[in-house]
Amino acid sequence: MGIGYWIGILPTVTCITYVKHITMLKKYFLLIIASGLIITSCGDAENKVDKDNSVDSVNVSDKKKPDTNSAPSGTTRGLDIGTEPDDILMNIDNHLVSKATFTSAGAAGGITNGAVTVENTLPDATIQKAFVEVSILLADGKEYRTDYYTVQNIEPGGKKTVKIPNTTRGNSIVCHIVKLKSMELTKGEMILVGSRYVPN
Repeated sequence: MGIGYWIGILPTVTCITYVKHITMLKKYFLLIIASGLIITSCGDAENKVDKDNSVDSVNVSDKKKPDTNSAPSGTTRGLDIGTEPDDILMNIDNHLVSKATFTSAGAAGGITNGAVTVENTLPDATIQKAFVEVSILLADGKEYRTDYYTVQNIEPGGKKTVKIPNTTRGNSIVCHIVKLKSMELTKGEMILVGSRYVPN
């Protein structure tokens, strides 16, 4: 093979190598663009959460105008801190009213479309978090099952509803507030309330 052979083949080899490099550069360029689009579209993923996928609670607060005379949350807003919180916490079911609704599945028992609505009737206390004890009772009054649900941020006069799973047994629902946290009533601590409340 003489020098003439290499001079004749050199442009062909160079051209093939050049085409291979261009093809690889196009692939890398497309890969970089696709990666950039994916990163850009996922950049605000925490802000794109579907707010309608709430599993354990649904806000059904009344559409009332806020009371312009009320103090900001976290202040006592007129509660007598000496005695009134103890009375309220001992009798919490009179102030943080829980009401169960459901469809009976018939004479054999069972509960469908169950829900518990908790209403804050206290004019001067926001409930940051409350635990609702929900007991499903059989026809003879015996307890079939007890579950606990959490409701959060119930303003004065506000309501929150928690969905109850369907059951194949049970004829009635009894519910009580058993634990809560409120800046006005518990000074921001989570404490037992109702029949479980122990005054300081």
